[in-house]
Amino acid sequence: MRASVVVVSAALAVALGARIGLATPPVAAVSSHLTDIARPGVVSPDIVVPANIIDGSDDRGSLLELGPKLGLSPGEIARIRRVSGYVGCLSSPPSMGAGMLFLDDRQIITAAHILFEPSGKPRRKCFFRTQDPEPFHTELDLSSGAARFGAKVPKAGSAQDFAVVRLIEPVPGAVPFPVAVSPARAGEALIVVTAHPAGMAREVDKGVPVVQGCTVRRVVPSASAATASQLRTDCDATGSSSGGINMTRVGGQLMLRAITVATGPWRNKRLEGAPFDEKAGSATIAIALDGPVLAAARTLSAEAP
Repeated sequence: MRASVVVVSAALAVALGARIGLATPPVAAVSSHLTDIARPGVVSPDIVVPANIIDGSDDRGSLLELGPKLGLSPGEIARIRRVSGYVGCLSSPPSMGAGMLFLDDRQIITAAHILFEPSGKPRRKCFFRTQDPEPFHTELDLSSGAARFGAKVPKAGSAQDFAVVRLIEPVPGAVPFPVAVSPARAGEALIVVTAHPAGMAREVDKGVPVVQGCTVRRVVPSASAATASQLRTDCDATGSSSGGINMTRVGGQLMLRAITVATGPWRNKRLEGAPFDEKAGSATIAIALDGPVLAAARTLSAEAP
């Protein structure tokens, strides 16, 4: 993999910043590359192109439209909108991705690199905003003891690129989805939920989550008990896909399986629609949420005031 998927749409960041009463970020988009992951550059939104799109056309679309076709019930669709949404930071340079409530109504799981500046310093003015019909927004509590990261400064796209972060306020009426603790397997069907990735083929209301049905192609076992396992998937991923939730069904129950943390070089037009091929970069990386990720979340939840 050669590029992580951190990109913030300037217009989207401005809109969200205004809604939560925070300062307007610069008019720019931010991207990171695994070859130089600690030094994300600032690029014009005009050069964003729709790749990394794997195995044909871009299959992503509105939760309201595609959800029923993917087997989601009206209750599951409503629940997804209540527990998932945007995760972003409005310090300069800004960042934007996705996240979802994890274990309880006052903490989320997301990709850690969304929350760090290029220097490795924690970002400021970070928030979570749901995509419920009546959106709920709150700041993230990044104070000492209120977050768990895979590493002190997690490397984007690595097995340590996860963050479990407490919210300043709990999300009212939200019931988080359970975590799948059975091992992931190649061929497992996924439903990926993201907030609003850049460069999608379909137009989707920014207040509605984006979903796609895709597949686990390979499981990379954890190197140790302290390291999360990783999945290689054929899920489409472009800018702002980081933190997208990979969901699965276990015994008919919808559960959390992994979070998206990286993909191939998504501005490479040659990979638009290319077959799944890890060596060529036509693949997406996700971190499994069992093992050390789940253990960190349980510890944080137990310590909540």
